[in-house]
Amino acid sequence: MARTNFSGPINVGRIQTNTGTSVSENVRNVAFVECHASFPVNHSNFTVTTDADKLAVTGSNGASTTSVTLVDSTQNVPGITSDGGFEAASVITITSGGDDSSKTATITGTDVLGNAQTEDLTLADTGAATSAKTYATVTSITLDSGSAGTLAVGVIETGLISVVCRSLFNEYPLGQSSTTTDKNLANNIVIPKFSRINDIRFVVNEAFDTAGFDVQIGANVAQANGSMTNSHDLDYFAGDADNDVKAVASHHIPTGMDQTVAQMKNCLNVSDDDASGYEMDKAVIITAKTDDALTAGEAVLNVYWTQQINNTN
Repeated sequence: MARTNFSGPINVGRIQTNTGTSVSENVRNVAFVECHASFPVNHSNFTVTTDADKLAVTGSNGASTTSVTLVDSTQNVPGITSDGGFEAASVITITSGGDDSSKTATITGTDVLGNAQTEDLTLADTGAATSAKTYATVTSITLDSGSAGTLAVGVIETGLISVVCRSLFNEYPLGQSSTTTDKNLANNIVIPKFSRINDIRFVVNEAFDTAGFDVQIGANVAQANGSMTNSHDLDYFAGDADNDVKAVASHHIPTGMDQTVAQMKNCLNVSDDDASGYEMDKAVIITAKTDDALTAGEAVLNVYWTQQINNTN
């Protein structure tokens, strides 16, 4: 059979209604065909070299700075392109040369999907403050009052790094590149709205050589009136800041891959937290944090779902 695409669920069983008590007559026996997609990652996708002034240098941001002068507001923050051609995102650090602990910096940039995001970050007393969100680009940083001393903005090895499970070509296992003709897009996990995730498995075939490799599985979530600003929820589906999956194993929900009740409900209906009336497909995003520099590690994220079953029978 030639390739066939289905926008809704594929049903099996013959009784759609559920109106009576007579099995085989009026008791629903319909079930759904499960979908599956996977995305390979390796240690290089999550390797950032600490560089405290990669994004902004002290020579351009002295005492009394209120608007940070950036090196290049278009550069990719972590400098990582994942397998398949999409750029990654990471947290940033803002290092104060004086006591800025009473000051707030407003960071503006884009997330790993290219959507706008902002964050208010309390600065440090002669040290570094680290953002909670991951950034693909940083376009501006402003302070609510002038800095006490110099400022630098950079990246850190042990910070969160986000990789979107999408590809422009099949780098692994087919060895394709951006110049390949007839590109294969099998490495892609985008789940249609109203679908139900049945299982998430992070299969590690080569251990990540670090004291801890903590993984979260997130997605884009439509905000009020469908806004995509600040729409990346890092742990929407599974995982947390202490979800260590470095060892060779099949780490699946809810134990090998941590999952709360709220995350379970987001899996039962992937559109659960979308603003009503603005439900949307979910681009799956892996966010990880390593305790040490990575030189090894290979894994595949597998997601299994029944398509759009919360929106139709």
